[in-house]
Amino acid sequence: MLENFKLDCIRCETVHDLADAVALATKVFADSKTPAMDKATFELSKNLFIGVALDIAYTKKNGMFSDMLDFLTDPGWDSPLQMFHHFDRAGEAFQQKDAAAWRTEFMKTTAHISRDMATTLVKQCRFHWKSALRISGINQREKSCPSDCVSVFKQELVASALHITAALRADKNSGATLILENAQVNEGYRTVPNARIARANLEKAKGKFENLAEPINRLQSRLILAGCMRPDDFYIPPMLLLGEPGIGKTCLAMQLAKSLDVPMEKISAGSAQGAFQFTGSHTSWASARPGSLFTLLAAGKSATPIVIVDEVDKIRDAQYPVLPVLLDLLERETAKRFKDEFFEMTFDASKIIFVLTANSLDGVPPALISRCEIFEVPRPLPRQRLRIIEEVANSLRAKTRMSIALDKTTSVILSERMDIDLRGMTRLVEEAFAIAIQSGESDAFLYGDKCMKQYRSDALGRSELPRTIH
Repeated sequence: MLENFKLDCIRCETVHDLADAVALATKVFADSKTPAMDKATFELSKNLFIGVALDIAYTKKNGMFSDMLDFLTDPGWDSPLQMFHHFDRAGEAFQQKDAAAWRTEFMKTTAHISRDMATTLVKQCRFHWKSALRISGINQREKSCPSDCVSVFKQELVASALHITAALRADKNSGATLILENAQVNEGYRTVPNARIARANLEKAKGKFENLAEPINRLQSRLILAGCMRPDDFYIPPMLLLGEPGIGKTCLAMQLAKSLDVPMEKISAGSAQGAFQFTGSHTSWASARPGSLFTLLAAGKSATPIVIVDEVDKIRDAQYPVLPVLLDLLERETAKRFKDEFFEMTFDASKIIFVLTANSLDGVPPALISRCEIFEVPRPLPRQRLRIIEEVANSLRAKTRMSIALDKTTSVILSERMDIDLRGMTRLVEEAFAIAIQSGESDAFLYGDKCMKQYRSDALGRSELPRTIH
């Protein structure tokens, strides 16, 4: 890890200490200039690196680059400006004649820095240093990169983005800075799933969701191939799931996310602002914000989160159309250089797993159809529906810590009501639990109007009806 890079190349307590620190900075920053960093800021960043390297080399035994980063953000500073003033008082590292003269000149160049300017400069320098050390080849990140990692965020681009966002007003800058700091975690590398474990998890899910067997089988085949490839070649083609609402299309995405142990995001393709959800919006807009994809990849550890693009059959012509953005994302080569408009930087979105949903192919643009594997999802049969009812009940017991039994007879009747979709079925289970809790009962009856009409009809001639919860 580059944070473990040691500063033992600086010969402390000799006339060579400053020359060593300058040589180190020259080597580190040789190829690290970024388009967004002006010459003055670059020189200040380099000189600050020299000063901090000298200070750490003298004051901390076996000092490392991580100590330099900690120096910049030490909570002991009242403000970043105090950190700059520190060099005026730090004596041990500047006893040699050349080092003392260097400090005098450095203090002159930083005397005009204000509190706000210091805050911005420290953020810029922190990003610059990390990206510079990686680029320089002193300690290549690839040598210690785990075998299951791929590069998603180039750190030199992150540093440029920080420079751009530093000029934003506080309400925009604070959130943007946090997202960029997230993008810097693990040097911008993210993991790909363990294909063998994911296949086994999907096999268990297939036994529970029979109506999703076809897309699950296809996913397992893809994972077999992925398990034999390098992480950079990991790829799951986008899927388009067709079927009426409430039959489990979103459930497949949830099961896939669970099996791969990755986060999930849902975006409505029919939204008027759908394109901006993917790309973010330029900082010149009053309501500008980063895109969901950049934020999702930055915040997590995975390069392969699940993104559900809902209702692609409702895509409409709009002032800011979502279709061109989607087409770029569903092509591997263009997705590798997908641009977030807020940060004005590209990142690798090609490993994201896209699950698109639609009620039918009517209204789905042909260009979108050509990029997807299409699966028709049938309604779940009563046996699967009954299992889902019990799973919802088990989840409610765990969350409420209430031992409420679900009436079996009304559960079976509800599972056979094919006119009630999974959302409606889940709602009835939740309502039954809520009523049971409110009335202090230990049993919950699924007695929704439609369900109970059928129940009472079927129950005629029996010795008794189950008691109704009031």
